[in-house]
Amino acid sequence: MKRISPMRGRGAEPPALLELKTSLQETQTALSHAYTAFDYASDPELTEACIYEIQSLQARMNYLVRRIKEMEACAATAAGVPAGRGRWI
Repeated sequence: MKRISPMRGRGAEPPALLELKTSLQETQTALSHAYTAFDYASDPELTEACIYEIQSLQARMNYLVRRIKEMEACAATAAGVPAGRGRWI
């Protein structure tokens, strides 16, 4: 899983975008910990809780990625970059 660094920005990014990227990075770390907990869970109820947490974090990541893409697209449009030429990797 590729991590997105909030510090690699080119130029000044809006604070809201930096906050979203930081939140995404924290969510990626939490997801990694949830997978580790799942690997070591032996009780069926604990396994179920880990699965729930993993699904929850994946949904949060999807939301954050979508919002980051939207904000970067808006910023690119405002900067005059043609559609489809954003910096998203």
